[in-house]
Amino acid sequence: MKTSLKKTSLFLALALMLLTQACVETDDLVTPNVAAPVLILLEGTTFSATSSVSVNSKTFELDKTNILDHNLGIDSIPVANLALDVYVASTRKVASLTTNAEGSANLLISWADLGVEAPKSGTQVRLEFAGTHKSIAFRKYHTIRVQ
Repeated sequence: MKTSLKKTSLFLALALMLLTQACVETDDLVTPNVAAPVLILLEGTTFSATSSVSVNSKTFELDKTNILDHNLGIDSIPVANLALDVYVASTRKVASLTTNAEGSANLLISWADLGVEAPKSGTQVRLEFAGTHKSIAFRKYHTIRVQ
C-alpha cells in the first residue's frame, strides 16, 4: 500500500510539472513567419511512366491596395523575369527556370533526371520551386506521380 501511494504521488507530481511547463508563454516564435511575396500556381500532377514530366507554373504578385473595396478587390500582377530553381529532396537542384512576361515558366524534365530510374505506377516525387522576390526567399512544394 505504501509503495502504491508513493507511485501515485510521484505520478501526480510529474503530471503537474508537465502541465505547468506546457502553459509557458513566449513572445518570439521559434522561426519567423514571413508571408510569401508571390503566389505560384502549378499545373500538372500525374504523368505516364513513358512520358516526360511537364509542370507549368504561373507566378503572380498580389496587389492588396484595394482589398477593402468590394468593387476592385485584390489584383494579380504577373511577375516577369523571376528566376525559379527546382529542387528534389530539398537539396538536389534539377532545373532553373525564368518566368516570361505573363509570369509563366514550364518545367519539362524526364523521370530519370528527377531520380526515378524505373518509374512505376504510384511513384511520387516532391518538387520544390524556390526563388527570391523583393529580397524575400520563398518555396512552393508540388507532388507529381506516375500514373
